[in-house]
Amino acid sequence: MADQKQLDMTYMKVAEAHADLSKGLRAKVGACIVTQHGVILGGCNGMAPGGSNCLEYETVEGKWITKPEVIHAELSCILKAAKEGVSVVNSTLYVTLSCCLPCSEMIAAAGITRVVYKDLYHSSVGIDNLLQNGIQVAQIEGKQNG
Repeated sequence: MADQKQLDMTYMKVAEAHADLSKGLRAKVGACIVTQHGVILGGCNGMAPGGSNCLEYETVEGKWITKPEVIHAELSCILKAAKEGVSVVNSTLYVTLSCCLPCSEMIAAAGITRVVYKDLYHSSVGIDNLLQNGIQVAQIEGKQNG
C-alpha cells in the first residue's frame, strides 16, 4: 500500500497534467481534488467553457496581466464537483501553485481540509489564511518565492 508521500506525489502529477491543459501565458496552473472516498476532480486556470482561451492581456509596457475573469484552477475543481454533485468535504486539494487569498477562502468554505502545493505564489497570504482556518498545508518539490 502506498504511503502518504507516494500518494501526494502521484496526485501532484495529476495536477501537473491538468496544468498542461491551461492556455495561460504567465502561469499554467493545475489542480485536483481527491475526496475522502477517492474521487479525483481535476481542473486548470482558464475561462468558462465556450469562452475565450486568452487568459491575459499585454500592457503598453509589454507586461502580461491575468484577466480578472479567469477561473483559478482551485475554483475550477470546486465548480466541477458542484456540477457533478460530488462533496469535497474532508478532501485534499493538490495544486501546482499555492493559492491566492480569494481561493483560500473558497477552499475553506467548501470544506476542504488539506492543501498540498508545489510552487509558492508570490505572496503567502493564501497559505496563511488556510492555516488560520485550520486547514493542513504542505509543500512538495517546489520552488520557494519563484
